[in-house]
Amino acid sequence: MNGGRGGRERRALVGRWLPIAVLAVAAVLLVMVPLLALLDAALEDGVGALVKAIGTAAPSISASLWTSLGATILAVGIGGSIAILTERTDVPGRRGLRLAMLVAFIVPGYVAAVGWLNAYAPGGLLDDALGLAAPALIGPLGVIIVMGVEAAPIAYLVVAAGLATRAEPDLERAARASGADALTAFRTVTLPLLTPVIAGAAAIAFVLSVTSFGVPAVLGIPAGFTTMTTRIYRDLAFSSDPDSFVRAVGLAIVLAVGAAIVIAIADWLLERRRTDRSGAFGGPLGQIGRVAPGPISDGIDGGRSRLRPRALVGGVVAWAIVVLVVLTPLVALLLTALTPAPGVSPVPSNWTLDNFREVLEPRTLQALGNSAILAGAAAVGVIVLAGLAVMVRRTRGAGLTGGLLGLTFALPGSTLAVAVLLAYGVALRDALLIILVAYLAKFWALGYRPVAAGLDGIPADLYRAARVSGADRWTTTRTIVLPLLRPMIVAGGLIVFMLGLHEVTMSSLLYGPGSATLAVVVLNLQQLGEAGLTAALAIVLSLIVALASLPLLRRTGALERVGWRR
Repeated sequence: MNGGRGGRERRALVGRWLPIAVLAVAAVLLVMVPLLALLDAALEDGVGALVKAIGTAAPSISASLWTSLGATILAVGIGGSIAILTERTDVPGRRGLRLAMLVAFIVPGYVAAVGWLNAYAPGGLLDDALGLAAPALIGPLGVIIVMGVEAAPIAYLVVAAGLATRAEPDLERAARASGADALTAFRTVTLPLLTPVIAGAAAIAFVLSVTSFGVPAVLGIPAGFTTMTTRIYRDLAFSSDPDSFVRAVGLAIVLAVGAAIVIAIADWLLERRRTDRSGAFGGPLGQIGRVAPGPISDGIDGGRSRLRPRALVGGVVAWAIVVLVVLTPLVALLLTALTPAPGVSPVPSNWTLDNFREVLEPRTLQALGNSAILAGAAAVGVIVLAGLAVMVRRTRGAGLTGGLLGLTFALPGSTLAVAVLLAYGVALRDALLIILVAYLAKFWALGYRPVAAGLDGIPADLYRAARVSGADRWTTTRTIVLPLLRPMIVAGGLIVFMLGLHEVTMSSLLYGPGSATLAVVVLNLQQLGEAGLTAALAIVLSLIVALASLPLLRRTGALERVGWRR
């Protein structure tokens, strides 16, 4: 009897402390060690040397700030306007607009930048067809536009979720029933309720833009225009000046502090409207499948007929924007990939698959394998860590774990890559494992936060009932909690897998011979001026990412919203 009781107590003790120990070790290795290494390197020569090094990069800091501000305004304008049109009006082609936003969300930013070059730059699709080109695309203007387009889908998702949760249509219907027209109801009721959501979307778009690397690398470096992320890349990869390393570390810290401040503001703003209605997966990524109400004009005194002219005009403008900023670059990318050489007319009679055959060489296939291995390992690691987080959620260390994960998720990829390189570069340089460490540190929060949100939605009575019935902590977690959280855990793993496939910022700083990812190969080909090969490989990468994202989109219901029928 005593032996059996003692065995149960030992198993309960192990079940209680083993997950905490594993999570603590993971947090130390993935978070604390890199951050302490970054801090130690930053202060090695004193604060004065660090400040001086940062001062020499003031133009890059300034360039990052004003280009990101311009991109944020563009992203919120495009994404927010289309969200209002699709979720609050009877605009024609609402499903098509939603699908266009999903496509823009899935396509990596640097792939979109290559598409913009193929569409609008001198020698691009429009130049060949109509004699129209935009030389200013290569430079800060192009960086602003494409970064804004890259962040617009996130702004769309956040605003659409706000329309579905905070700005509920009953208040607008009450205003309409009281005699207000559609525009007055929106201006006096909906827009004030959406102000925190729009501000939160702007903060997220700003962070995405200021930490973006692929777009400034594709459109800024050829024009000699550098942002903080491309300056870090250049200082680490190409400069032999001893001060360049200190400058890179200093810029990494500036990026980290700035991003952390803005993300804290965004969290505070979005927390004002986040409830258990905001979606099971939490955060802007979880809003892909949020089903928003139909047009606000439905069933209100024939409001549909009065709203239709405005909706029709808005729909025409929205579709014109979508065609210009989403569809045309993708079409140009595909036609460039199918054209045998620059200057050849991209008509069907000239189409060929030679670029695809040439680009799918052993080196590229190895990079594809590296991307798949890293994305898969990161997804599995995140799922395991998220499962362990379930077991320690209610312990005293849970808050510290969540705070550490939020910190690394807020860190820009360039900063985290520098930190991981400082911590493990000697032992793991040029190995896939060092990239995997960076992926796990960056994406762990994508598995943890949905789990934490899901746990908050599980009634405490279920947990108590299992414990009162004699189940220990491990049995309760295995039989009650984990089955209820499985959708959130799987969704987090799918998100990590999709993001890992096209991640380029950390990979470009950490890869070595034999460890390049497919995204790095695309970026290197573009910098070498191989337009046809770059376009072909970018198409291949985008198709792979799209296929990888299908399970996530189906799970969140996004495909059903755009007309998908199983």
